[in-house]
Amino acid sequence: NSVKKVIKSCDLCQRSKINTQTARGPTISTIPDAPHHTISLDLMGPLPRGPLGMRYILTLIDVFSKHVRLYAIRRATTDIILRKVLGDYIPKHGPIQRILTDNGTQFSSEKWTKQLQVAGVKTVFTTTYHPESNPVERTNREIGRMLRTYCHHKHSSWVKWLETVEYWLNNTTHHSTGFTPNQILTGKTLQLPLDKLVTLPEKDDETETGVLIHLAQKKLQKSAIRRNHIKDQGKRFPTYVIGQQVLVKEHRLSSAIDGEIHKFFLLYRGPYTIIKVPGNNTVIIQDENKKPVTQNIKNIKLYVPPDPG
Repeated sequence: NSVKKVIKSCDLCQRSKINTQTARGPTISTIPDAPHHTISLDLMGPLPRGPLGMRYILTLIDVFSKHVRLYAIRRATTDIILRKVLGDYIPKHGPIQRILTDNGTQFSSEKWTKQLQVAGVKTVFTTTYHPESNPVERTNREIGRMLRTYCHHKHSSWVKWLETVEYWLNNTTHHSTGFTPNQILTGKTLQLPLDKLVTLPEKDDETETGVLIHLAQKKLQKSAIRRNHIKDQGKRFPTYVIGQQVLVKEHRLSSAIDGEIHKFFLLYRGPYTIIKVPGNNTVIIQDENKKPVTQNIKNIKLYVPPDPG
């Protein structure tokens, strides 16, 4: 037992060993009550240079309705993104309450937070190194799949296909709501190009949006419960409390200049002390500079201090 205890509390061993235990908490899905509540935003790129020097796709998705807007932009700067959000998206689609992004430099600036606050929008961030918590990540994978289909022969043609990709995403039934994004926002079913080739019995293509929102909300909740149950089945999850010490995953890159390879770096850094446990699979630790940092529990593991004896 004493040998096991020494090995378990070995500082270097804990930093260099892969964590084979379940490194995440139970799956939690936060679903907005209606459209225009939360917008998830992300960037794709840099891509092959398109017309007018376009290099990036700015993706905005309404988390409730799954409605997507795609913008081709030259540079991924705070100013350019703010112009698209405040100067085009909100004027065309109406006010929003929250905007969810990763922790990229474009979104962590004071200008980003302040200008959105003036517009009545709260900024929310995904936890560090846990992009799965941003719903737009899944949409970006689908955008990538569609663009591979359309422009595999000429990669720089991606800009001209954005409108087509956006159209199909917004007029295709989404599995999690049971409706198309445009149906939820407008109450109308748009006629797709294929519909013109087939004569079907006439039907009412308009439904009160309030009814659709209610039905979509029930479907979203049901889908989330089923999805979370499948993910969590048979798993035991770690629990953390204030005062515990934890190690945090390292994400260092190889460097040919310094003769370093990422495989030989220690896997964890720390230890850090947990100062708050807000829930939603996150903890807040105090970093080296005594600043609070939010971490998803997927990126941490409990630290066992060396035995002083």
